[in-house]
Amino acid sequence: MTVTAATPTKRTYDELNRAYAYFNAKLFRDALPGCLITMQRKRGAYGYFAGQRFTTRDGDETTDEIALNPAHFKSRSVEEILSTLAHEMVHLWQFRHGKPSKNGYHNKEWAQKMKSIGLMPTSTGAPGGKVTGS
Repeated sequence: MTVTAATPTKRTYDELNRAYAYFNAKLFRDALPGCLITMQRKRGAYGYFAGQRFTTRDGDETTDEIALNPAHFKSRSVEEILSTLAHEMVHLWQFRHGKPSKNGYHNKEWAQKMKSIGLMPTSTGAPGGKVTGS
């Protein structure tokens, strides 16, 4: 058997899975289920969350999706990319443990959870930006 170097796909997804597991443990006390992390180019978005998006072929299992937009990876820092992952994890947390708004977007509960994990729910991601979810 020949040992080959990890593919770009494996390296990328292994890193994202490690980040997801770390954030789940440290920020969410392992309250989040596993989910499918995908790369999706959605215009105008750094990422998105979709609850119960994928079902196995046999229909026995359904999983949520967190999508990250790789079109923005080159122009953003690792910290900014990972903050998008954490942001989407808050949506997953709310979907599984809270009360998402009817349009599935930011509400007060979501904003409070963002603050509890150390992210500012503002348009800039920093204090002083337009507050979202209030």
